[in-house]
Amino acid sequence: MRVKVSDYMTRDVATVLPSDTLGKARNLMLERRVRRLVVVEGKRLVGVITATDIAKALARRGAPWRWRDPENSLVGRFMTRDPVVTGPEESIFSVARVMSERGIGGLPVLRDSELVGILSETDVTKFFEENMRGVYRAGDLVSRRYGVVRHDTNIKKVARIVSLGHRVVLISGPDGRYEGILSEGELALWVPELAKRYVLIPSKSGRRLVLGTKVKSVSSIMRELRIKVTPEDDASKAARFMLEWGLPAVPVFDGERLLGVVDKKEIVRGVSRAS
Repeated sequence: MRVKVSDYMTRDVATVLPSDTLGKARNLMLERRVRRLVVVEGKRLVGVITATDIAKALARRGAPWRWRDPENSLVGRFMTRDPVVTGPEESIFSVARVMSERGIGGLPVLRDSELVGILSETDVTKFFEENMRGVYRAGDLVSRRYGVVRHDTNIKKVARIVSLGHRVVLISGPDGRYEGILSEGELALWVPELAKRYVLIPSKSGRRLVLGTKVKSVSSIMRELRIKVTPEDDASKAARFMLEWGLPAVPVFDGERLLGVVDKKEIVRGVSRAS
C-alpha cells in the first residue's frame, strides 16, 4: 500500500513569527486546538514551537528577581530551529517511522522549500483508523506511560506528575471510576502563570473561550472519558474513539483492571512497525 503524506497532511497550518510572544502562541494553540505551531519568517520555515516548549520555558524562569513574564518571552528563543521536515510525496509509513524514532509529534511538509502542510500524530491516527483495521489489537499498542490523579487535584501537582514522563493523566471521580483524561501537551497550555487571557470552559455544546477565569483543579480542564477498550479489541477502534471524542488516549481494561492506554504516539509506532 502506497499512501503519500499529501493524502493525510493538514494543509491549513497554524504559524507564528519568531518575534511573536509565547502568550500569543499559546492563545493561538487554544483557538486552533493544536499543540504545535510552525515558525516562519516571510515564506521561510525557521522553526517549530510546541505546547511542551512553552511549559519548559516557564520551568526555566529561575529565581524570582530574574523572572521575566513568560507571556512576553519571544517564540524565537524557545522554538526548535531547523526542524525535521518531509515532502508531500513521501510515504506515510516512512514518515511515521521518523516520528516514532525521534519522538516527534508532527513534521512540517515542504514542496520546493514552500510550506504546504503539516503531518501530525492526529493525521497519522486518521490514516491508521481508515487503513489498518485488523493489523493490531489494542493490547498490542498499550502504553504504561500514564499517571492517575483525583478529580480535585491541583493543576500544578498534575504538572509535576507529567514532568516525571507520563504522556497522559487519567482522572478518577469521587467514586473511583475514571471520568477524565488530559495529555501532556494539553496540560502545558494550562500552566496557570500563562492562563491570563483566555481559558477554555467545557460546555454542553463543546468548549468555549472566556476571559479572565482562573482554573485550579484538573476536573475543570480534563476531557470527559466515557469510553474504553479491551486488549482484544481492534486497535482501529481506539483510534476511532480518539478522533471522534477528541481524546489524546483511550484506556485499555481487562475486566475492571486497567492495563494501560493506547495513545497517538503508540498509533504512530504501530504504523512505523507495519512499514
